[in-house]
Amino acid sequence: MKIKNFNKKKFILKMIENFSKKENFDSMVLATLNELKIDKDKKDIIQSSLFPNGLMSLMMEMNDIINELTHKKKKPRNFKKFKINEKIKYFILTRLQIIQNLVDKKKIFFLMIKLSSFKSMNNILFNVADEIWFLSGDKSTDMNYYSKRMILMKIYAATFCFFVFDNSDDFFNTKKFLEKQISTVLIFGKFKGKIKTFFNPQ
Repeated sequence: MKIKNFNKKKFILKMIENFSKKENFDSMVLATLNELKIDKDKKDIIQSSLFPNGLMSLMMEMNDIINELTHKKKKPRNFKKFKINEKIKYFILTRLQIIQNLVDKKKIFFLMIKLSSFKSMNNILFNVADEIWFLSGDKSTDMNYYSKRMILMKIYAATFCFFVFDNSDDFFNTKKFLEKQISTVLIFGKFKGKIKTFFNPQ
């Protein structure tokens, strides 16, 4: 796509801003074109190039921006002393805070349920889980690489669904829900470790 002085990131950020204001995808694109003073006759070429799958393409672009903002956010001074589960909790909550500031969380939730395919949602969730594990320092390359991400996909999806309807101050209830989710996985992990030890004694 060749449009003079076209800034892809600026356009996507403005699209995300209009996401919470407009009723449908076409109105988001038109409002963005108008606000950035881009000729409306460029609509089709921009839409087909940046958003071949409409709103789902925008969701994927939005996820990349959330990843970038999460990566750039200044970490706590004692972050290096965090345990892995504490790092994961930190990055999930950071993402949710970014989403809270970026878009209407209920609108994005219902829109994704309505429009997204199972495969597309899994792709986004896997990307989220992979990014969180990467930022948490995971270097696994064996089957643990996939099992860790599958587990985190479920934790993140469940926490996001809870967060959407959480009206508590500083989403306190979401934090407690996430802690419970992670604790359950840790307990299950320890239990599974004991079973392995039982069947495979040293």
